[in-house]
Amino acid sequence: MPAKALRKTAKPVAETASDTGGSRQRALIAALALFDAQGVDATTIEQVRDAAAVSVGSLYHHFGSREGLVAALYEDLLGRYRTELAAALARHDHTRALLDAFITTHIDWSMRHPAAARFLAEYRHHRAVSEAESRLQQGTADFLRPLLRLLKPAITAGILKPLPPELLLSLVIGPVQTWLRMQRSGAASLRPASAAQKLSDLIWEAIAVPPSKRKLK
Repeated sequence: MPAKALRKTAKPVAETASDTGGSRQRALIAALALFDAQGVDATTIEQVRDAAAVSVGSLYHHFGSREGLVAALYEDLLGRYRTELAAALARHDHTRALLDAFITTHIDWSMRHPAAARFLAEYRHHRAVSEAESRLQQGTADFLRPLLRLLKPAITAGILKPLPPELLLSLVIGPVQTWLRMQRSGAASLRPASAAQKLSDLIWEAIAVPPSKRKLK
């Protein structure tokens, strides 16, 4: 990225970051803006330092390396997304309502935090993030465990198809992620709210047992 373009990006990042929390949080805010504007591999630790108004020593203290910063940002954003999603799901116990809340919250969070959503989608397999794979897998297991517990009664009752958890989750998450990729590329024609409703209907048809075939109590 030309220096002039970089300065236009970095200045508002520094202004925003300077009013937000401590040096670690300011660094994460600045790093996300720079990574989104010019890519992870083109961003130097010095650029993050200048945009966040923190010292290089502080950056290395918090993250250990540039790769550590990338991984920390990924885990921070993923944690924020999961916290919001978990809060939305906690308000429902009906199976269809849980599905609606999952899809609506996922799409709504991505629309409100486009840079974060792009980073999570584009850098999941970056070498820096891969180094944190064991923590990410454990975090995913911890996040999904209570959700799967909520779904088990619906499977037992014959409301949901008796699919392996990984297939059930793929049928839910896959279509939503595909639509979001199309939306980010400008190829989606539906508005987010309409897409969420239509996706929920389609996914429900894929994972639910038709009422006429459900077990009779």
